[in-house]
Amino acid sequence: MGEPAQEEPAQEEPAPEIAPEEQPSPVASEPATVDEPDTTALDEGRPKDNALPVASGPPMAPKHRITYLNATFVRINPIGLENRFRVMYQRRLWGRSGKLFDNTYVGIGPRLDVAPSNTRVGGLIEVVPLAILQLRASYYMLAYFGSQKYKAHPFESPNDDFGPDQIAERVANNQAINTYGGQAELSALLQLKFGPIAVRNEFTGLNFQVNLPDPSDVYYDIRTDMLVPGRGWVISNESDLLYVNDKIRLTAGVRATYLRAFYPPEVFGDADPEVKGQNDHFRVGPLVTYRFKDRPEKRFVRPTLFVAAQWWVKHRYRAGQQVSQAMPLMVLGFLFSGDFWPKPR
Repeated sequence: MGEPAQEEPAQEEPAPEIAPEEQPSPVASEPATVDEPDTTALDEGRPKDNALPVASGPPMAPKHRITYLNATFVRINPIGLENRFRVMYQRRLWGRSGKLFDNTYVGIGPRLDVAPSNTRVGGLIEVVPLAILQLRASYYMLAYFGSQKYKAHPFESPNDDFGPDQIAERVANNQAINTYGGQAELSALLQLKFGPIAVRNEFTGLNFQVNLPDPSDVYYDIRTDMLVPGRGWVISNESDLLYVNDKIRLTAGVRATYLRAFYPPEVFGDADPEVKGQNDHFRVGPLVTYRFKDRPEKRFVRPTLFVAAQWWVKHRYRAGQQVSQAMPLMVLGFLFSGDFWPKPR
């Protein structure tokens, strides 16, 4: 039977975000982490916040603890830069040890994602009932501001052109807007480990509630690199097949990421029929993480370097239309975590 893939704190995602981002803009795909990478991610991600697989099982976690996680990501194609910071109170769920029960908890805390042209601030609840399963629900206040190139670009229809050439033209005409709203996020991460081989799958749903000027119903979101509904859902799915080498603290494998937006029927008119799936994203490519040697008794632990390159298999503009398909989405990230306060009993 497969054993749970342990991970280090770190899609959706990315949203790309790629996780997940900017200082030119947010990162779309963020490494999935099991203690916390996004995206979504999201790319997208996500570009977004879980933990990277680790082979050896840790000792039983403290009954109460307050942890933190900090992750910084740089992204290319599209360009982005983002820093994510989370603090969480965790209460251990089970009083027994074993691969399925180590580091299981229910947690709650604030999270802040900062990029030069957008910011998310909110709170999250995380439940890890078994080491193989992580569930998360969060809600953020979302704001777009700053540079014309990276803040929100409103459009009237999902059928409108929003490629790099069109965004550059809109930037020259000052058509991007400052705006704000809310964003809910639900995610489920399943992970298993068979010897040195780990498999992970994270599904994320993002609900946007963003203010847009009439007659706009959708807008270009740099974090996901797609037209998202001002009021509606975007889903992402990120799958990893990984080789884990604990001796040299290296993980390498392949990641596949898929994103889709669901547009309310009212955003389409009689002369503007819906073309299902035309704005979907799909990309695939290698990822590598390296965890530097650390001292577990310190507050700064698990320093990890993350590198990923994913080629666009499906995209309206980046699969050879306006950007060469030979150019992948690339993400470079660094993350670390620690305990502010552990209480064994």
